[in-house]
Amino acid sequence: MDLALDSSGAIVGVAAWLATFHILPRPTLGRQLKSIHTYGSLAGRANAGARATYAAGVQEQHWHLLAVGVSAAARGRGHGRDLIAAGMYRAAADGVPVHLETTNPGNLSFYERLGFDTTAVLDLPDGGPRRWLMRQVPQPILNPGRDRRPRNT
Repeated sequence: MDLALDSSGAIVGVAAWLATFHILPRPTLGRQLKSIHTYGSLAGRANAGARATYAAGVQEQHWHLLAVGVSAAARGRGHGRDLIAAGMYRAAADGVPVHLETTNPGNLSFYERLGFDTTAVLDLPDGGPRRWLMRQVPQPILNPGRDRRPRNT
């Protein structure tokens, strides 16, 4: 988890990351119960969407941006960009790409400005939303002892 703080120290944004190697959804009883608890009657649709996304093929070790958000009052100040840059820095240090999904077409240009390319577009089953899968290959860190992380946000 990365946090963005304003000048008073209040949290104004968060990014959730996962370093992963192609985690396949496994229908264990615990996951099924958690899904039902989280999604209620839409659990089947949510699980079908997750299976379709995984089947689309992130077949490489990578850092995965699970979610990023900035409070409405703090948007437009670079917090989202800085939150994503922090994860991209770790991915570069590990020598792996960054992957994410979005269902909001309005997000595409933001991610494209950060160097992401669309790798697949999925229309999720059972009338689920369209999902764009995106990938970004961070620049390698040539001298980790001298390079610095992006500024704390």
